Amino acid sequence: MYKPVFLILILSFVTQLTICNERPVIGILTQEVYWSSVYDLKPSNYSYIAASYVKAIEASGGRVVPVFTNRTTEYYKDVVKKVNGILVPGGGSAFDISFGISQSTNEIFHISKQINDDGDHFPILGICLGFELLLIASIDGKNPLTHCNSNDMNLPLNLIPSMEEKSVLFKTMPKDVRNILLTEPVTANHHSKCITQQNFTSMKLDQFWNSITVNKDSNNLTFISITEAKNYPFVGLQFHPEKNAYEWEKNDPHSWSAIYSARYFYDWFVNECRQNNHRYINNSTLKNELIYNYPTTYVGKLNYTFEEVYFFSE
Repeated sequence: MYKPVFLILILSFVTQLTICNERPVIGILTQEVYWSSVYDLKPSNYSYIAASYVKAIEASGGRVVPVFTNRTTEYYKDVVKKVNGILVPGGGSAFDISFGISQSTNEIFHISKQINDDGDHFPILGICLGFELLLIASIDGKNPLTHCNSNDMNLPLNLIPSMEEKSVLFKTMPKDVRNILLTEPVTANHHSKCITQQNFTSMKLDQFWNSITVNKDSNNLTFISITEAKNYPFVGLQFHPEKNAYEWEKNDPHSWSAIYSARYFYDWFVNECRQNNHRYINNSTLKNELIYNYPTTYVGKLNYTFEEVYFFSE
């Protein structure tokens, strides 16, 4: 009489093993070079990825491939079939979904949404600019952002009470990490655009997203700092958890608790990426596309925002 139950347990264990990809590959979107002084290093037709994003993914057990801007829909469909998740990084760009990282984010968002609708599990993580671009993509290119002043601000998170049980991030968050994030100034903010609760509702973003945490800028303007899609593994962070460990050009938090708590977000994301079996059919193609094929350029000594970046010729 116990055999069927035992068999179900075995089959459940085997199923969990088959959907746990222990070699996740994450695509990071490149973006246009937006700071003019870097043209002394590379011409304006280059794109880049800050190395801190790559390091953060690697520290959580993933490998990285660059995903280039201004490509066709077919290119992005092929990328999504091969990688296990997409990271949309922070930076600066025009909010024009026909060009640059805005275009690639818009393409990736809609392709990934359809894949999830078809029963797959494909996560996206947006950081700062990426957070903003995911919001814009979800309302067909309309811009819901307002000006704010949150540059070089290290803040604790303010969890919206009604979201504690709904949040996918806080549901699995260790208690000590939660305590740090909610009581200590450990989230690095570097943005001059914000999404307010009023705009979030009036632009009907609340139909697709939950607002999970809020913060205040230097002028006491309340802005949303974490969003999670209601029915998709899409998460947006207005702050920069990768900067705590890997960037030194700004006044970012570098305490033990800042490093420890920031790790959670990338660990969570890479673990989400383990939940699908997307893969490169040809391992040699993967090796040729990995970020390891590209050199980094040290720009910290020139007082740029980042320590190191990868440049790409588009």
